[in-house]
Amino acid sequence: MKKYCIILWILFLILIAIRILLKVPYWFVLSIETCALAVVLLIKAGMPSKKYVLLSVIFAVLSTAAYLGYQKNPWILLYGLSAGIPTLLCSFAVFSVMEKRGEFALVSSKGKCQLVITILISIAVGAVLSVINFFLSGREASFDFSFWKLLLCLNPAIYEEMACRAIFMAFCIWFAGDEMNLFQKFTMYFMMCVPHTVVHGYPLVQTIVLCILFGLPFTILQKKRDITSAMLSHGIVDAVRFVVMGV
Repeated sequence: MKKYCIILWILFLILIAIRILLKVPYWFVLSIETCALAVVLLIKAGMPSKKYVLLSVIFAVLSTAAYLGYQKNPWILLYGLSAGIPTLLCSFAVFSVMEKRGEFALVSSKGKCQLVITILISIAVGAVLSVINFFLSGREASFDFSFWKLLLCLNPAIYEEMACRAIFMAFCIWFAGDEMNLFQKFTMYFMMCVPHTVVHGYPLVQTIVLCILFGLPFTILQKKRDITSAMLSHGIVDAVRFVVMGV
């Protein structure tokens, strides 16, 4: 068993133990863990190119500013840094591995019009998952559109996809070497899918359902298509949720 797999499973068990035994913010714990993974990757792989440094900064700013959609108070931006800082570090690390290993992409380049295809796939997946999310919620529809709700959905679309999911993919790909065995692939997909779902704080059965219905599709999109498709579809699901069911 590769050492990096052992490290990831230990971090996951720590996350579970803290959730069970201590009353602390689970999101904060996951962010600390993924920031640590990002720092390790940056030490090993170095920084990405300038354009991806700039994009990482933009992602960090947007994931921080998104909290204004929750509370229109500039002071909320200080709390927003709890998403902005992990987003910055993890984006640096993810893009660095992407440039050096090329086993995943921000936008797929396998053929013509790939950005358009990514957008269409994102809309389709986002629409299906939005319908599922609505019926699972058991709430009545109450349409209330606003710019602030769209701003808020940037947080899950960027922060959760980069700092809670893609960082695990980058970490596994960097340390796996040329080829992953079955257990290494399982570890990668598990870490991309489960920890992010666990920190939502739902009971076990509900966590498993949400992991299968939402976490797994976003994970597959990231690895098999591109990161943008996961970000867009995740953003669509939350945008529909905030507009139709409230924040």
